[in-house]
Amino acid sequence: MGIVKINVSPPTSRANENLENFMRQNFNLKQAIVVPTETNSDYHDDLESISVYTNTLLNDLMKNDCVIGLSWGETIKKVVDNFFLSKKVKNVSILPLIGSPMGKLDISCQANHLVHRMCDKIPSSKLFYLDSPVFINSVRVMREILSTETNRSTVQSWDKVNIALVGIGSAKMVDNYNWRAFYKKEEAREIYKNSMVGDVLSQSFSLDGEEYREKYPNLVGASLAQLRNMDTVVGVATGERKVEAIVGGLKANLFDILITTDKVVREIKHLYF
Repeated sequence: MGIVKINVSPPTSRANENLENFMRQNFNLKQAIVVPTETNSDYHDDLESISVYTNTLLNDLMKNDCVIGLSWGETIKKVVDNFFLSKKVKNVSILPLIGSPMGKLDISCQANHLVHRMCDKIPSSKLFYLDSPVFINSVRVMREILSTETNRSTVQSWDKVNIALVGIGSAKMVDNYNWRAFYKKEEAREIYKNSMVGDVLSQSFSLDGEEYREKYPNLVGASLAQLRNMDTVVGVATGERKVEAIVGGLKANLFDILITTDKVVREIKHLYF
């Protein structure tokens, strides 16, 4: 007897549909997925919930020959932890969108490791690596590192990404262990200068969606301009301390689809509308 896999669609409600409509109408989103939560649920409970909804979305988006790009962090780790493929796809490529940490971040949250784990869950998928730290002091050295065959192949594939799955960093969470472990102290100060409230792929922006004006010549990662040109960018985030960062990322037009919780959307409505 074969194994029977039953796929359960996440529940929806009229209240959440109204919140999704609110997000689509007020921000430039193709789709908003607002995840219902319990009143007494904590951050980790909510993270678990949004990963279930993200899994459903990824299976809907995934097609033969698609290229998937991943960022780093606890949110993307949880998505990959709970990911399972519910349909047959061929020739899927998976790659990191950013370099490796400057500090001692747990390997389970690093982009290369997340790419490897997701490849393990998609039969016959192609794995890309990025063998470089996220920041390199010398532009000349960075060019040399990125000229290797492995790195060059990954960087050139950023322009071919069909599905980009990214977390959203927050200036209010710089005390978070994973955040401090990803960056060294000096690089951490460079991310959130002036009025910057959040970042995607280590590139920061203000509450109004204005990007940090200085360029990142020594950053090893897809640029925000490249990110916007990818077919479908999925932003995934939850937590009250990320509300400003989520709004800033939305106003910067970084996401086609946002997955967050009803708590976050209600807070956005309360604070900004």
